[in-house]
Amino acid sequence: MQRLFIIFFLSISVHVFGQTYDAPIEVYLKQGMDSIRLDNNTVRVKKAPFTLIFVYNEPSKHDGIFVNTSYTKDYYKLEPSETIKDLNYLPQKVYSEHKFNPNKELKVNSEFFQYFGYNPNANWNKFDKLIKKNGKVIAYRKVTNFYVVDEKERVSNEKMKFSVYLIFEVINQKTGKFFNREVYRTKTRLRF
Repeated sequence: MQRLFIIFFLSISVHVFGQTYDAPIEVYLKQGMDSIRLDNNTVRVKKAPFTLIFVYNEPSKHDGIFVNTSYTKDYYKLEPSETIKDLNYLPQKVYSEHKFNPNKELKVNSEFFQYFGYNPNANWNKFDKLIKKNGKVIAYRKVTNFYVVDEKERVSNEKMKFSVYLIFEVINQKTGKFFNREVYRTKTRLRF
């Protein structure tokens, strides 16, 4: 068991702290000893807490990622060539959040997003922990429950009965125009 942990840690360290990446922000799910990159896949998740790990490969360019968590496939079913509806209004479709993730949750809604960003000039972010190393930022966000916005109900991971669909969207809001530009998008389905 210890040997597996060392191999996992070394492989994640080489990948995360090395110079090779293909996304401005990579997303991983860690549960127990298991970790997997969330990138256009379906992941079987135990009915237990897990941690989302965000690797900001270019934090000076991209200091946040928009995340939609939903029971429906509205965003999930989009092809890579299709634009997210209301892309230009994405920053206005974000739920407000407390700093440092006190509720340990993902908000479930078919239309609105959460913005997982950090302010590099202040002690303010939406994560449990931040590590800065080799020009990258690694951010950890623990998830123990899902807040279903329309029902105003918090569902613990242990009681999840349905799959959730997550969209991770990085946009360039600094185009100098009204229009936002999509930089990177990936998706995953979490099956409980």
